[in-house]
Amino acid sequence: MGQLRELSYDAEDCIDKYTHNLSHGDTSDGLTHKLTGLVATLKARRRIGNQIKELMERAIKVSDRHKRYEQSPSMSCPNSVVIDPRLHAVFEEADRLVGIDKQRDKLVTWLTDCIDLHPHRMVVSIVGPGGLGKTTLANQVFQKITSQFDCTAFVSVSRSPNVNKILSDAFLQVLESNCKKTAEQSEDIARIQDLGHGGLHYLQLISRMRCYLQNKRYFVIIDDIWSTQAWKDIQCAFPQDKNASRIMTTTRIHGVAESCSFPNSIYVYPMKPLDNDDSKRLFMKRTFGHEDDCPLELQEITDDILRKCDGLPLAIVNIASLLATKQPSKKEWEGVHKSIGSTLEQDQELGVVKGILFLSYYDLPYYLKICLLDLSIFPGDHQIDRLRLIRRWMAEGLIIEQQGRSLEDTGESYISELINKNMIQPVGIDYSGRPRACRVHGIMLDLIVSLSTKENFATILDNQKLTHSAYKIRRLSIHGNCEERKLCQGTDGLRHTRSLSVFGDAKKIPSLLDFQVLRVLDLENFTNLVDGDIGDIGCLIHLRYLSFSNISKIPKQIGKLQNLQTLDLKWTTIRELPGTVVQLRQLVRLFLPYGVELPHGIDSLVALQELSRFCVARNSPEVLVELGNLTTLKMLGIDWESNGDSSDEARSKKYLVSSLCKLGERNLQSLYISACVPCSLDFLVNSWLPPPLQLQKFSSIGDKRTCLSRLPKWIPSLSELTCLQILVEQLRIEDMQALKGLPTLLYLNLHTKECTLETLTIGSGGFERLKEFDFGAFSGGPGPIFEAGAMPRIEKLHFAFTVHDMTYAYGAGCDFGIGHLSSLKGLWVIMDCFSARARQVEAAEAAIRNAATLLPNHPIPKIYRMGERAMVKEDDE
Repeated sequence: MGQLRELSYDAEDCIDKYTHNLSHGDTSDGLTHKLTGLVATLKARRRIGNQIKELMERAIKVSDRHKRYEQSPSMSCPNSVVIDPRLHAVFEEADRLVGIDKQRDKLVTWLTDCIDLHPHRMVVSIVGPGGLGKTTLANQVFQKITSQFDCTAFVSVSRSPNVNKILSDAFLQVLESNCKKTAEQSEDIARIQDLGHGGLHYLQLISRMRCYLQNKRYFVIIDDIWSTQAWKDIQCAFPQDKNASRIMTTTRIHGVAESCSFPNSIYVYPMKPLDNDDSKRLFMKRTFGHEDDCPLELQEITDDILRKCDGLPLAIVNIASLLATKQPSKKEWEGVHKSIGSTLEQDQELGVVKGILFLSYYDLPYYLKICLLDLSIFPGDHQIDRLRLIRRWMAEGLIIEQQGRSLEDTGESYISELINKNMIQPVGIDYSGRPRACRVHGIMLDLIVSLSTKENFATILDNQKLTHSAYKIRRLSIHGNCEERKLCQGTDGLRHTRSLSVFGDAKKIPSLLDFQVLRVLDLENFTNLVDGDIGDIGCLIHLRYLSFSNISKIPKQIGKLQNLQTLDLKWTTIRELPGTVVQLRQLVRLFLPYGVELPHGIDSLVALQELSRFCVARNSPEVLVELGNLTTLKMLGIDWESNGDSSDEARSKKYLVSSLCKLGERNLQSLYISACVPCSLDFLVNSWLPPPLQLQKFSSIGDKRTCLSRLPKWIPSLSELTCLQILVEQLRIEDMQALKGLPTLLYLNLHTKECTLETLTIGSGGFERLKEFDFGAFSGGPGPIFEAGAMPRIEKLHFAFTVHDMTYAYGAGCDFGIGHLSSLKGLWVIMDCFSARARQVEAAEAAIRNAATLLPNHPIPKIYRMGERAMVKEDDE
């Protein structure tokens, strides 16, 4: 199989070279130049002809060998994978796994009871082998008690932890979980988000976190710790206070658990496998969608399968997900049961789980197998951005073209299938049901890396000496600090490498001149990248995906990359693009940092579909006009600001509106407008004519900076709008009526500087498909009231209100009609307590919690109080 894969790679390389020669033949004038070019072309064709002959001979040898040693496949792969229609329901239930309620309640008791007797920081450790559901149990506890603490965080560690990233993630969550943010804390959030691109580092994080957490009661979960050293490096960021703060850890190693909870070893909780009854309940729910008895003919084989799963939830979930895509027949199930044991490895702890995961892998169609193997390139603690992953797959040709469907849409379906198969885990599901990112469970990553190495799909360099390989390096991923001399030792070099990815603080990357067929160059997470590293970028003639960080200048050679499709520069500090960038006729996506000046002639980018952070103030009127000529543009992100010159600003507005009108008549589907200084966008209120009828997403929220005086007149006519984020000066009754009529709206983020309405009442009719609603008024207000039949499909609700205003408008203890939102699954509320009495605040919070308890999905409200110190004391009444 490995030889066949290598043969296919070499064949693709040969085709790439041939097509490149065809498209870059000599076009010089003059007989001498033409003859010279002809000779060179003949030589190149002869070389390619010899390569084709060699490939054919190798193919014949592989075919003969296969015939001599042909073995029947271990199991047949279906022609198509049936995507489980209960995908989102399954993941909604993932945090309510069968059989963990008692375990959760015991841990909750440990963490919350007798606070007066245990005021010091307490560490509770969950320990058990992989696949038992430790993370799920910890998450259940987290969801249950998070509202009792001032600030919270949930971070994962992995076997090779990046402590700096772990602490930055924890600090970011701690800051964001506390709504009372100072300007300094907001600055910390911004710096942490830029970590790896000039943000806070280890000692700074430790100092800032300890300082911030003083006098606060915090609850932090540190998941999947593999060593006592990792625990020591992380725990020092959390002060030993007397505020009854709590930490919960999960680990597979008992000694690590004892170290975390030392000296109170009684708070080490050994997690047990599911008993027979709970195993069957979980199996039935994941296979058939209910817990009723299975068909009589399947009962015996079900018991056999569950005996092999041995009470491991991960094993049960994976095998059940596999069976859910097959016919419920005894023959099919017996075939699956027989193959479970055939792939078990010698590792006693992970053997069963690995066997199940191998089984799921072999059941994948080929196109999903190679996409799954591509995840081996990313480090274990990495959250992989969904769109970044899809674009990489597209660049490498891993996505199979389907008639009537874009490659990006097909890539989205690949990710959905991998999630459906429990091969990857979604991170941050949005209103459309798509994950913001994905991650790979530690056990699954072990499987993927071992398979990737075995099949020579990728070579991972992680502070280890590269072992000798009989194959060529096809994909190279460098993790952390390593030496360049290790890269090519014992290999055929980098001439056949198709992708190069660097993560962390590597000292140096290989010379770009060493790569001849590179398609993906992903340096987004390479923290030590400098301008000199990319000086020879023009030699990468096959490059399709290019992502940088840190650099301040793009070489003029960029124009030679005629196959480039994605150019991601958002983490760089460049201020201008070279004029040669307009030669990139195949460029589809261009992502910029703030304040970049584009060259004249950008309308030559005839394939461009996505352009982010186009800075109006930094670009000339000619470029603003050329923007409107990008006929294929679908997504546009704009940075708008006032430049202080009224005449220049008026001219910029005129040209920008003209270009937006042109784009709106063509293919524009998404428009994002942001600002770094306070400014008005009123020039868009009445001037966008005709309306952009294909617009699906519109966002003009920029942290109280980017504001419209009122709702633009053209928004009610956008029949395809699914996402709307907007800040207006004043909100009127007719604005809400207009928004209610948008037939496809799924997400509405509506904020106003001043709510002039005495009450904001949302009744039945309208908002028929809305899934998420975020509402707030900067000047305060009583909050919205939901009548019966309002927002029938709403799942997530965020709103803020002033307790004093609410009490005056609606009376004490108002629940805002939350009980009418029967589809609600998540509720986030900010209460402004300024000038309110304590009993009014308590009554309001109690009313909200009581109303949520009665809803079918029993959402647990996350309620944050602001301005508690400014409440009216009862003595002052």
